[in-house]
Amino acid sequence: MTNMAYKYDTNKYDTDTKISKYDLNKYRNLGVAPQESEELNRQKITIQQSKNADKNSSLKIVIGAVLVMVMLFCVIYGKVQVSDMYNQINEQKAVLENLESENARLKVSIESYASLENIESHAEQIGLKKIDKAQIWYIDLSDGDDIRISEADDNIFVKIRKVFNSLSE
Repeated sequence: MTNMAYKYDTNKYDTDTKISKYDLNKYRNLGVAPQESEELNRQKITIQQSKNADKNSSLKIVIGAVLVMVMLFCVIYGKVQVSDMYNQINEQKAVLENLESENARLKVSIESYASLENIESHAEQIGLKKIDKAQIWYIDLSDGDDIRISEADDNIFVKIRKVFNSLSE
């Protein structure tokens, strides 16, 4: 006789998947009627479908929640931007009011410097005096309207032409 060696697998679990190598489930329903077996298979299928549906519905809920959070973030971000713009507008309005009040103050200051009293006091400080009657001269323009036209001096080109004309004659 030949020596045949039988190999016996002592590891009853697959090391890669950690699942039992021996699937005994197909032999469990041997004593069960075929109708009951079909019903058990249907129940298993419906259980698996409900688990898949639960996974899909939970995935849909998570995606929906993420979308709602993104939209909420966008709305809040928009409100923050609008608020910042209003703050900038209010700051610029305050600056404008300050500049307008400064402008009004400077106009009043200019008007006060241009008053007659200030001009007279400044004129006295630099040595100017009020006019005396001796400094007033009257001009009589009632003699008539005489217009005298002075002879215009000829320019150099006219003089040169006159010289050539006199030489050619």
